[in-house]
Amino acid sequence: MAQTQFSRSSESDAWALLSLKSAPPSPSKVQWAQEPPPVAIARLDGRDFEYLIRQKRVVIGRNSSRGQVDVNMGHSSFISRRHLELFYDHPEFYLTCNSKNGVLVDGVFQRKGSAAMLLPRRCTLRFPSTNIRLEFQSLVEESGAG
Repeated sequence: MAQTQFSRSSESDAWALLSLKSAPPSPSKVQWAQEPPPVAIARLDGRDFEYLIRQKRVVIGRNSSRGQVDVNMGHSSFISRRHLELFYDHPEFYLTCNSKNGVLVDGVFQRKGSAAMLLPRRCTLRFPSTNIRLEFQSLVEESGAG
C-alpha cells in the first residue's frame, strides 16, 4: 500500500510540474490589426510571375547558399547572385548593375560599375546570353508640372 501512495504522489508531482511548465495565459489585449502592407510603388512582370515593389531597394539575381535576393531569377550561370539593384529616390527609379555579364535596359547595355541609370517609367530588362526578361513599370504618379 505504501508503494501505491508513493506512485500517486509521484503522479501528482508530475502533474504539478506539467502545470508549472505550461504556457502563460493569453495576454488580455490581443493586437489583431496588422499594419497594412506598404503601397506598391512599381511592378516587375516576369514570364511566370508578377512582383510588386513596396520597398525603396530591390535586389534581383539568384538565391544561393550565401544569401537570398528579393527577386530570384533562377539558377542560370549567366545570372549573378546580386545581378542588379533597383532603387527608388522619389519620384524616380534607378538601376545599378552588379554583374560582370551586364544587363540590357530597352536594348541598351549597362555594365558593372556604370553610374546608376535613371529608369524610364516603363522598360524591359533583359539578362544577356539568356531569354530571361522583366518588364518594369513605375506605379508612382507623375508630379503635375504646371
